[in-house]
Amino acid sequence: MSAPGLSVAVCGAGPAGLAAALRLHAAGASVTVFDAAPHVGGRTRTDPVDGWRIDPAVQLYGASYERFFGLLRAAGAEALSERSPGRDALWRKGRAHEVVYGSPASMLASGALPLPLKLRMGAQYLPFLQRHAADLDLGALERAAFAGLDAESIAAWGRRELGRDFVDLLAAPLLATLYGTLPEEASAGFYHALARQGMNLEVRALRGGADGFCRAAADRLREGGASLRLSCRVEQVDTAEAGVQVSADGWSERFGAAVVALPAPEAHRVAKFLTPEAAKTLHGVSVRPAASLALLLDRPAGVRWFGLSFAPGEARNVAAVCVQENKVGGLVPPGKGLVVVFALPHAAERLLGATPDDAVALLLPDVLRALPGIDRAVVGTRFYQWRHGWTIFGPGSLGRLPTLRALAFDSAPRAVLAGDWMYAPTVEGAVTSGLAAADRLLARAR
Repeated sequence: MSAPGLSVAVCGAGPAGLAAALRLHAAGASVTVFDAAPHVGGRTRTDPVDGWRIDPAVQLYGASYERFFGLLRAAGAEALSERSPGRDALWRKGRAHEVVYGSPASMLASGALPLPLKLRMGAQYLPFLQRHAADLDLGALERAAFAGLDAESIAAWGRRELGRDFVDLLAAPLLATLYGTLPEEASAGFYHALARQGMNLEVRALRGGADGFCRAAADRLREGGASLRLSCRVEQVDTAEAGVQVSADGWSERFGAAVVALPAPEAHRVAKFLTPEAAKTLHGVSVRPAASLALLLDRPAGVRWFGLSFAPGEARNVAAVCVQENKVGGLVPPGKGLVVVFALPHAAERLLGATPDDAVALLLPDVLRALPGIDRAVVGTRFYQWRHGWTIFGPGSLGRLPTLRALAFDSAPRAVLAGDWMYAPTVEGAVTSGLAAADRLLARAR
C-alpha cells in the first residue's frame, strides 16, 4: 500500500505512535508526530542522569515480540538487542528465591513454591496450558474469551482449581510487577495467556536503555523528512473537510488523516471524531496510575538477580525492585549501581501528585528488607509517575476487544486510534495497534 502526498498527524510518540508513523512514512505519507513530553518513548523512555541511564517503566522485551523486533530491524537498530539472563527472584518468608520469573517450569524448580503447589502445577496447570495452547495467544486475547476463559478473575479461578498459594505466589507477583493489576481484577484468560508464553520465555534488553527502538524510529523518521514536535500537547483532533483538524492552545493545523496513539482516557479526551458508541466504549477502558523510584548508588547493589518481586504481605507498598547493572551493560557508570523500585497499585495511586521525598519515605522501607543498608549507598533519586500507566484487562474485557478495535478504526474515514489497550498491555500490543491503524488509513487512501 502507498499514500504519496497524504499528510498524517500522529498524536503520541510512544511505541504505538512511532510504529504507525514508520509504516505511514514507508508508504510515502508526509508524517508529523506530536507528543506532550520533551522526549519520545512514553513509558518506554530512558532517562539519562549524570552517567546513569534509567529505565523507569518498561525493562525487557519478550523475544516472541515479532512485530516489535521487525520494526527494530527496519529502524536499523537490531544490534541494540541483547539476550538478558532472565535471573529474577521472589521474596517469600524473609528471603529471595531465585527464578526465571514468569516461567512455570522455573517456578516448579524454585524454593519459592511449597511442594503441594508444585505437584498441582505439574499435574494440573501445565497440562491445562498445553490443552488450551491455541486459545492462549497474547496477540489475539479474544481467543481466550471464545474458549470460555474470560468470565472470571484469575483469583477466583486459581483458588478454586489450584489453591490460594497459586494466586499469592504465582499470579499476584507477576501481575503486580508487570501489569499493575491485582489477581482479583485480572481476567483468568489474560493470566493464562501470560503463563503460556512464559513456558518458553526468553527476554531481551536493549543496550543504552529501553527506549532504543523509539530513539531509532525517531531518527529514521527525521532522516526521511518527517517532523517530530515534542513538548507539544494536542488538545483536539476532529474531522474537517477532506481530512482532520489538529488543535491545541494557540494553533490549529489541517492534515489529510490522523492517528491518535494515546492512553485510552487521553484518546477519549482528544478524539472528537468518535461516534457516541465508540466514545462510550473507550470511556469504559479501565486504567490506573503507575509510579517508580530510581535509586542511584555509589556502589553496585551486590546481588545476583535482576528483578525481585514480593509475594503478597511481604511488602507494604513495593511490587518489585530491578537492579539495572544486572540487566544489560552500559546503563550504570563503572563501580556504581542503580535500583528501580515499582510501587504496588494502591501505593501508585497514593503517590499520584506526590513529591520525590514522599516516594522515598513510602517505598524505601520495603526495599531495605531485601537490600539492607542500601540507603547508605544512595547518592541520588528520581521519581516517575504516569496518571494512565496501566490498562486493566479484567474479566469480560477480552471478548470485547474486537468490538473495541472496530470502533477505534472505523469511527471516522480519515482518523483512527491506536494503543496497547486494544490488543494487550505490552509493547508488542502497542506496536501491533500502531501498524494496524496505519494499514487502515493506507487502505482507505488507495
